[in-house]
Amino acid sequence: MAGAISFWPQGESVPTPDTAGTARPVDDAEFADILDRLPRRPLLAGEAGIRLSLAGTQPKLPVVVDGDAIALPAPGQPTTHIIKPASKEYPTFPENEALCMRLVAELGLDVARVGLRRADPHLFLLVERYDRVPSEKGLRRIHQEDFCQALGITPEHKYAAERGPNFRSSFALLRAAARVPASAVLALADAALFNVIIGNADAHGKNFSLLYADDGVRLAPLYDLLSTSFYPEVHANMAMRMGGVSRLEDFTPETLGGFAGQVGISAPLSASPGRRTGDPHRGGGHPRRRGPDRGRI
Repeated sequence: MAGAISFWPQGESVPTPDTAGTARPVDDAEFADILDRLPRRPLLAGEAGIRLSLAGTQPKLPVVVDGDAIALPAPGQPTTHIIKPASKEYPTFPENEALCMRLVAELGLDVARVGLRRADPHLFLLVERYDRVPSEKGLRRIHQEDFCQALGITPEHKYAAERGPNFRSSFALLRAAARVPASAVLALADAALFNVIIGNADAHGKNFSLLYADDGVRLAPLYDLLSTSFYPEVHANMAMRMGGVSRLEDFTPETLGGFAGQVGISAPLSASPGRRTGDPHRGGGHPRRRGPDRGRI
């Protein structure tokens, strides 16, 4: 759970969060070794002094980044970035996600900042965390909940076909929870259409989140954008049906009208993602941002 709450085993002492702690830098050789072991020891499980939690099935590693240097966080220290390395099964995941994330940023949608980096022989995606803000004592975590958590649905049911969130319940959630519901609703509509454009059938309930910022709840910047249609062996059924359509290849212009009716917006507003690129507060408050210079594609 990548929020501001941590759960620890009963009887185990909880370390005092070290928001201004000193992270341990690692050189390229050590970091490459960590990436080698990551599939077998997710999130450095078993490393002395390190216990981290991050949702998802793809191997991920939260780290602290200072300039070009990557470091492992001190116990309880907020991390600044997430490492998403390539896997043996899908070696092009980092390039795929970097391209999709940069494309949605160019369209003006609110999205996490990303860059491609390498620790030979590993290529990985470096994702800047948007749920961190500076404070007098260092970084402060901003709590977030993905749509499954917000709707009380277990991760095992993250797909709509498995009783997970669908677009009707997702839009209803934003209308009930967001500080500026109209902006959040339009941002989610853009995100849904963008996923169709890039061929992402895996936009499930854990790939959208609420961000509990100081100025109120809003839709979190987009993350985990990937063209799944690039991989023929990946399931083509959409994680959430749109306008009655469940497969990407069955999506037609007429589907937009059905989708608009499904989520309670007017059809013209569902016509083209990125149409409001001049609005600096789309989705509830984050301005358009570009990714880090290093590793740009």
